[in-house]
Amino acid sequence: MKPTLPMIIVIVGPTTSHKTKLAIEIANKFNGEIINADAYQVYSDMSIGTNAPNKNELNSAKFHLNQFISLKDEWDIKRFQSLCFKIINDILKRNKLPIIVGGSNLYIESIIKNYDLSANKRSLKFDKYDNKKLFDLLSKNNPELSVKIGINNRRRLTRALEVINEKKDKKALEKTNKPIYDYLMIECNYSTRKKLYDSINKKVDEMVKLGWENEVKSIIKKYPKINLNNFIGFKAIGYSDIYQAIINNLKIDYELIKQKIRHYAKRQITWIKNKYHEHLIFNQTNKNEIFDEIKKWLKK
Repeated sequence: MKPTLPMIIVIVGPTTSHKTKLAIEIANKFNGEIINADAYQVYSDMSIGTNAPNKNELNSAKFHLNQFISLKDEWDIKRFQSLCFKIINDILKRNKLPIIVGGSNLYIESIIKNYDLSANKRSLKFDKYDNKKLFDLLSKNNPELSVKIGINNRRRLTRALEVINEKKDKKALEKTNKPIYDYLMIECNYSTRKKLYDSINKKVDEMVKLGWENEVKSIIKKYPKINLNNFIGFKAIGYSDIYQAIINNLKIDYELIKQKIRHYAKRQITWIKNKYHEHLIFNQTNKNEIFDEIKKWLKK
C-alpha cells in the first residue's frame, strides 16, 4: 500500500563523503531534483571552501538553493525551512522526486521532523552577551542543542535562546509538528575513520590548489570596510582562519583547518548515529545496492 505522505530522499553524512555525487546519480536514475541543505553553500561568494557543487555537477542535475545569496543577505534555519518546503512541494507537483542533500544537521531535521519555527520575536536582551555567555545560557536550558550548535555560531545560539525565551519552553526549538513527508535517509560515509580523514586532508589540499586563499582575498576586496567575521557565512570552517591570516600577514595554518574539519565530520557522524538508527549506508562501493533499496521504497 502506498504511503499517504509524499516521498522524499534525504542524503546526509560527513564532509567529503560524496553526497553530491550520489545525489546526482539518484536524481538522474529516479527523475529527481536536488535541494541543498548545507548552510554555507547558499552563498554566491563562497564556493571553494564550502565544497559547493562545481559547474559540471550543476549541469548534471537540477539543483535548488545553491549559491544564490550574497554574504550580506539574511539566512537562517527559518528561511531555509520556508523555502525548502515550497521547493519540495513544487517538485512533487511536477511528479519528480525531491532529494535533500547536506551536512547541516538542524536544517535537515527542520524538514523531516517538521520543526515548529513559528517564533518571531527578536529579543535584544541577548545582544550584550559574548559567545561563551550565550553558549552557557543555552547549555543550562538545552545541553544537547548547545553542543550541536557549537560555541562559535553566534547567530544560531541567539536564535535558540530567543525561541526558548518567547515560548517559555527549553525544548521549543526542537518541537515538531506532524510529519508531512515520508523520507528515506541515506548516510554517505567510508568503511574506516582513517579513510574519511584521509579524504578530508586530500580535499583541503585540493581547495588550496583551486585558490581558496584567493577566494577569501576576493571577498575582502569586495567588502573592504567590513569585518568579515561578522558575516554568518564566515562561520564556515576555514574562512575565518584564512581571513585572519591574510589581514594580519600571517601564514595560513591549513593543518589546523584540516583538524577542525575532521572534528566537524566526527560530530556529523555522531548526530546521525544518535538520531537515526534505521537508514541506508553508502560506503562508496555499494551504489547498486542503494539503488535497489530506493526502488523497493518507492514501490511500497
